[in-house]
Amino acid sequence: MNSQCVKMVRISVTLSSALTLIFLVLDGSNASGPRQELGMQFTRHPQPLVTPLGDEVVFECSLSLPAEKFTWRHRPLNSNRWLPLPNPNANPGVRKTSKLVVNFDDPSKAGDYRCIAYYGTSGLASDSGRLSLAKIDQFSDKSDVEIKVPSGNTVPITCPVPFSSPDPTVLFFKDDISIRPTNLAGGKTIVLENAQPSDSGSYHCTAYNEFAGLTVRSNHKTKLTIHKDERIVPPFFVKQPQTEYKVLRGRNVTLECFGAAYPIPMVTWSRLVGNLPSGSQYTPAGLVLTNVQPQDRGEYHCMWTSGVHKIESVIILKVVEAPRVTRFPKASTFSEGGELELSCMTSGQPEPTIDWLINGEPLQRSPNIESKGSTLFVSSVEKKHAGIVQCVASNEYGSHSGYNLLRVNPKQHPGGSGDHSKQEGHGIPGGVHKHIRMGGKRKNKEGHRRGTVLFPPNQPNVTRLSDVSVMVRWSVPENTGLPIQFFKVQYKEFGSKASSKQSKWMTSNMEIPNHVRSFEVPELQPNSFYRFRIAAVYSNHDNKLSPNSVKFHLTRMEGFETNKMPIPLLTNTEALGADRVLLIWQNPDRSVDIDGFYIYHRASTTAGDYIKTTVEGKNSTNITISHLQPDTTYEFKVQSFSVGAASEFSKIIREKTLKAVTEPPRVETAVPDNAPKSTGSGQSGSLYAIIGGALGGATLLGVMGAIVVIYKRSSIKQNRDASQNQGKHMTNGRVLNGGVTDSKINITSNPLAVLDTSETTQATNNMNSLPKSGQYASMEMTSFVNGQNNNTSANELPAGSGPNAHAVRSDASSGPIDHHL
Repeated sequence: MNSQCVKMVRISVTLSSALTLIFLVLDGSNASGPRQELGMQFTRHPQPLVTPLGDEVVFECSLSLPAEKFTWRHRPLNSNRWLPLPNPNANPGVRKTSKLVVNFDDPSKAGDYRCIAYYGTSGLASDSGRLSLAKIDQFSDKSDVEIKVPSGNTVPITCPVPFSSPDPTVLFFKDDISIRPTNLAGGKTIVLENAQPSDSGSYHCTAYNEFAGLTVRSNHKTKLTIHKDERIVPPFFVKQPQTEYKVLRGRNVTLECFGAAYPIPMVTWSRLVGNLPSGSQYTPAGLVLTNVQPQDRGEYHCMWTSGVHKIESVIILKVVEAPRVTRFPKASTFSEGGELELSCMTSGQPEPTIDWLINGEPLQRSPNIESKGSTLFVSSVEKKHAGIVQCVASNEYGSHSGYNLLRVNPKQHPGGSGDHSKQEGHGIPGGVHKHIRMGGKRKNKEGHRRGTVLFPPNQPNVTRLSDVSVMVRWSVPENTGLPIQFFKVQYKEFGSKASSKQSKWMTSNMEIPNHVRSFEVPELQPNSFYRFRIAAVYSNHDNKLSPNSVKFHLTRMEGFETNKMPIPLLTNTEALGADRVLLIWQNPDRSVDIDGFYIYHRASTTAGDYIKTTVEGKNSTNITISHLQPDTTYEFKVQSFSVGAASEFSKIIREKTLKAVTEPPRVETAVPDNAPKSTGSGQSGSLYAIIGGALGGATLLGVMGAIVVIYKRSSIKQNRDASQNQGKHMTNGRVLNGGVTDSKINITSNPLAVLDTSETTQATNNMNSLPKSGQYASMEMTSFVNGQNNNTSANELPAGSGPNAHAVRSDASSGPIDHHL
């Protein structure tokens, strides 16, 4: 094998290993943590550079894993468009580092630069580095400054430095002679302690920008006079204090406050709220604060006192900071044509702006794409959205991004070959779809007949409620497949460590109505890892599973995070009808980044569990709760939540639904013998009778008795049908939120365990799939009459359930137990 072939093989192996590592690491990620787990990350981002025109500059970026290729983008100053640049890499091949050489021969080349590293078609963008033009403006001082101070005071001589990039070097002159001050504050103020008449004179300054190679001189001078007059002089400000300071987090700052008087005054520093920051120091130049943090912001007071006289000033300290993405978008899977919603959490001051990238390219706003704050909405997901999704936070002090993997399931077409399990992942290997023969009919591995389409729920999101409970939320893509009857939530524990031995899938007891999209899973183990998935049960009694959630770490916080979440103010409730109530609340602290609200309700006459509804978005303020009983008092409460925690509950408000509207009784009239007889199924139970005049009294009484019996049977059937359909209200074509009583269609607690051979295999099993090892791996169900108990025995089965029905235990035990009746 020649050297060129060897080189190509090495490159191929390196790229393959890198991609394998990336996606293996991804599988164990927890996207809600403080960092993403894609396996590769930038070890060096392009750095900000300041240079004059005509210089040549080099931007560089490096990654922890070799990339297949690099590209560079440029965003000019005062522009929102990222422009592609020619590929700067003369030598193609897998590498970790890329360099961009820019000949800064035109001011239009100033702006932000970023590199994009590609792994297959998935691209990851670096943070941006800014190229700035080195420059310095002319001084703008308008007139001389005169200072007259009694001797012995501290006197500042300040240079009115103009704008300069980068900061200039300042030189001072007294009577046109250069001086080297022993005490210089902030690089632009001379501090003369215990000033004497010898310090009197005329001062001016110059500013030198080394990068631009330019020196500028102040237009006017500061004329200082120090006198020894010992007459009483009340305190006054030698230099009017600056009222506001902005300092970057982690930097040092000196708050200046210069007063003078005779006798010599004393200065006192204080803070409006709390004590002065630890490590703060009194100096002749002012109050020095080191390593400034956000908690140091606020109002500071300086007060000069001399005898009975005093002066004081208020100084406001603002702490600014570069942006950080503190919670990254989750690794998620969405269906093509469905809706996408991703969010991230950021910090920074001023509040950063948020941009979203997919594979390194900005998502342009359109009717299909909308960004609200730190949340991205896509109303119709496309295959091109698959890859690496990034949330980029930016403000005037820098930028930072968080990123994760986004998968897109392609559309499933009815009547196709049955291969509906392939995923669009841009280089991510999908599952192998196999077919088997069953009973002479061709079925796929889920056991579904060809042409029968079951659209599964999307990957669920998980939110921590407490040390032992979580809220699971999901969505269902709009489709034309078989309707969903109800949902079940399944979960698997991985122990207290991510590498612990995993248990079997457990299934919750509750049958979740098909219009509900959230469920609380209680009685979990704190400080353990879990995965969750949603089982949808369809009208043909088959089922299909959502993708597994990302691995969720249920941390033990003992209420610490809960107390930091804002408690909603439930302000008003109003009954809108016999089955619905309007709730209105307020978010008292919009500065806390939350994901939405949980709404809880239950009838006041019961002590059962609350029914829970999720409202997305921190700006949400109201919801209509439906599927309620008429003329019944309900109690309501609200809770705010984020991915990591939920707040305390709001106060409880009770509201009574309106009474049901009853229709007036229908007046029945006799019809002649030759009138047409009604055969419609929608009659109210009345029976039209034809009574012959020739019948005798006894015959008439017998016929009327039969009429009464038939009427009663018809009324009983109608009332039973009405009770089964009760609560299924529709608004604008959509079923509203709320609870529906359990329809008693039971699923085994571990219907898919024997088929779940590996964590990376997504099980989508048929309810009646083939038995393995003597067990049934299916979800066996029996539809009972509404209102029957789960523990109904074989002798108590209602009529119509059939002698071949199966009753299956639906508790959260670890394995299936089938009882053949």
